[in-house]
Amino acid sequence: MNKQFVIGALGVAVWGLVACSPLSSGHAQAWSPKALLETHWVDAGPKLGQLPASLDIASTGQISGHTGCNRYFGKADIGPDSLRWVQMGSTRMYCFQPGVMETEDRFLQAMAQTRSARQEQGQLLLLDEAGQVLWRFKPKG
Repeated sequence: MNKQFVIGALGVAVWGLVACSPLSSGHAQAWSPKALLETHWVDAGPKLGQLPASLDIASTGQISGHTGCNRYFGKADIGPDSLRWVQMGSTRMYCFQPGVMETEDRFLQAMAQTRSARQEQGQLLLLDEAGQVLWRFKPKG
């Protein structure tokens, strides 16, 4: 066999394998809310209160975190393309620092309205039913 033919055939075969591989298909693997298990997040906005709002998601789907004033807990109800926080509860302290209770109310409302999420530029975005951003988190670290 001609040496150039063999090299050309090998090149075509390798190209075919590379072109069909998932890493080079040009399509990113679809993100799923299940990727949130065992992750830890903190509010991407300005800090109000002693601690910023946070979200910790255990491998079991149990969630916990801080609202800026109080601690909260619950469970993540994760579907293939959906995310809801269920069985929610929190402590009920009052914080006197201006703006903290209002921020806490907005945060808890965002948690109640969450229907899905996505990651974008390293941030976790909680989304409502229409896909509008309710809250932004950055990785805790």
